[in-house]
Amino acid sequence: MRPSRRMSQEDAVQLLREGTYGVLSIATSQGEPYGVPLNYYYLPEEQAIFFHCFVKGRKIDTIKENNRVSFVVIGRETIMPERFVTHYDSVMVEGRAEIITDPEEKTKRLLQLCDTLAPGVLERREEVIRRQLPAVSIIKIHVEKISGKRNRDD
Repeated sequence: MRPSRRMSQEDAVQLLREGTYGVLSIATSQGEPYGVPLNYYYLPEEQAIFFHCFVKGRKIDTIKENNRVSFVVIGRETIMPERFVTHYDSVMVEGRAEIITDPEEKTKRLLQLCDTLAPGVLERREEVIRRQLPAVSIIKIHVEKISGKRNRDD
């Protein structure tokens, strides 16, 4: 990456904290790529990203085969057509995915996800989580590397 485009570590972490939507990239044991957009939240004190998904499917199967992951969040993005330029902020994460199986831990992480994505919506939250818990997987990405990149005039 060009040094002029490198974001400070603090800015990259801030973008990761403020974001709620990113793209998870994984590869099967045969090397087949798989990228999937999803909601997430980041806990800097644990250096971890959390997201939820169904207990069965390609994503879970691939993570079981190969837990090395990449995760990308795009912050601000503005196309400047008259200049043939795109201004953007982005953060890229590398890490290892862990499938959380403990029901208490899953409940805790789902409540945190609700706090992030649906703050203030408390009605029925615990009932819905309790009902859906058997069908939900929680994935924790142990963040090993964070880097940020931006292109803008300021």
